[in-house]
Amino acid sequence: MDKLISLNKVFKKYLELNKKIIDEYAIAVVPTKRLNDFPVNDLDIEEDFIFFCFTKFTKSLIAIQHLLLNELNEDALILTRSNFECLINAKSIVKNSEMINHLVEYKLGLINEKKYKKKPRSQIANVGDQETFEYISSVWKIAEIANEETTYKFVYSFLCEVTHLNMLTSGYYREGTSYSYTLTSGIAKHNALLWNVYFNLKFYQVLIESEIIEDEKCNKLISTMLITGTILLKEVFEIEITRIRKDSNNTEEQLKYIDILEQLIKNIENFS
Repeated sequence: MDKLISLNKVFKKYLELNKKIIDEYAIAVVPTKRLNDFPVNDLDIEEDFIFFCFTKFTKSLIAIQHLLLNELNEDALILTRSNFECLINAKSIVKNSEMINHLVEYKLGLINEKKYKKKPRSQIANVGDQETFEYISSVWKIAEIANEETTYKFVYSFLCEVTHLNMLTSGYYREGTSYSYTLTSGIAKHNALLWNVYFNLKFYQVLIESEIIEDEKCNKLISTMLITGTILLKEVFEIEITRIRKDSNNTEEQLKYIDILEQLIKNIENFS
């Protein structure tokens, strides 16, 4: 319960800082330049796209907070899945600048005002000269480029199970032998807070690595939040590992779960 309280406090602090960042630094550069007939370059589009992802992420956090306050914890988890996608989209263009073509240019044609159309087998073509390009749009591929394979494998798959009609999650909606829309799950609430703090923490790393915020004071505050959040998440995972290991007869499934938790700890210790 103490860790649930701590996660909730960090969640609120992250949300407060996110709002401050958006209010003070998230300027839509491309529309502003277009309005004044100034040229638009790739860096302008990258900056806009990262802030777009971060703003969408933050607005979903606000919705998640409302859902948790109303004990709609499973629905908060469903929105958490969307936040993972916001994170990896933003992070992928920081890791590989070519991704701005796949995530923005091929959809909108902002750079050269070309028009593109989808072709079979994950390809896209320029309408004018029919030149064909590989088109990356799958969540898995974007996660891979963002170096978030571990999170995709162990967290996103879980969030998909909650989002889709997987009978494995029917316990969230069943009380004994009766289905219920009033049943609340403390585990679902814990997971919603845990994974949104986890994704938000990673998003702060994206903001720092992208260097789109020039204010040194703000960047120091983000770095401080990164450190405190990392310490808390490590404690949460380590407590869970200790709890499982107390069972002297660990099953193969429990040992696999411990391995997953250890991988997630490494994932936040060594931001890649």
